[in-house]
Amino acid sequence: MGTPEPLQDNMPARQPSPVNSPRLQAHIADIFELWDELNDFGRDKTDAALKHCMERICSWLDAQDAFWIGAVHVLNAPHKRSTDALSGWRIRAIQPLHPRYHDTRHYKKVVKAADHADLELGATSIALGASSGRFRGYTLQSGHLVDLEAFQQTAHYDFYYRQHDIRDRIWVVSPVNADTESYFCFDRMGDRPPFDEDDLELAAFALRGIKWFHRQLMLSQGLGLCEEPLTPAEQRVIRGLLSGASERKIAETMKLSQGTVHQYATRIYQKFAVQGRVEFTALWLSGNPGSSAATADAVTPDSAA
Repeated sequence: MGTPEPLQDNMPARQPSPVNSPRLQAHIADIFELWDELNDFGRDKTDAALKHCMERICSWLDAQDAFWIGAVHVLNAPHKRSTDALSGWRIRAIQPLHPRYHDTRHYKKVVKAADHADLELGATSIALGASSGRFRGYTLQSGHLVDLEAFQQTAHYDFYYRQHDIRDRIWVVSPVNADTESYFCFDRMGDRPPFDEDDLELAAFALRGIKWFHRQLMLSQGLGLCEEPLTPAEQRVIRGLLSGASERKIAETMKLSQGTVHQYATRIYQKFAVQGRVEFTALWLSGNPGSSAATADAVTPDSAA
């Protein structure tokens, strides 16, 4: 795997500030409109809401791509965390805005990895795991997250950035609870200039005010709540259950038998530790995925594009 690249000793995360910059002031109405739009999507359309959120923020940032990551803390023992390169964190879901820019087969490997030794770690991943537990934002080109000059000499940078023509990246990370974090990443590509502080402030402000949405994204993947991850078929059944459709209607839509859909629904309720649809819907509406961590060998399925 090779030796991880050096981290910066001092990694100041950009925190959202009061509305000071003219750039942010110009987008305040747009941000509030986005929050309302996300709420209007409904609990059964989380994927569509996520895509809309990434598209809107990309348009404000002049970013050409974005993706969302659901990360779970899988190592509870302090001695294991101290020896783990990712501080006990694992990526368990990846949702890209534009799949054509992403290596889907590699992403499936990433979300299935139980041990950091199974991954080709980059300094950015290590640094982001080490800074967990607080809302934070970084840009790659600022050099605040990693030693940029050293990072650009690595195979990791070549594979994940240079080969994809990524000029700069913004990370905005929101803790959902002690064991789950929601990442939004935005890429500026080609010969465009790097992101500036106003770009980061705008992205961070837009994503800080919607913790309920970060929780909903985690719930949609079963992250931080289910002992076992959700399969792609179970995720589709969940969307039907949350829409209020009957199991018969869900079966017709998915081209499955009603008995098969009922089996999926039963398994979903078991995974979420609820007695039926009423409790499941109530859990979803509460937006509280709890604090239980997924097990170290949990694998989120093919939803990780």
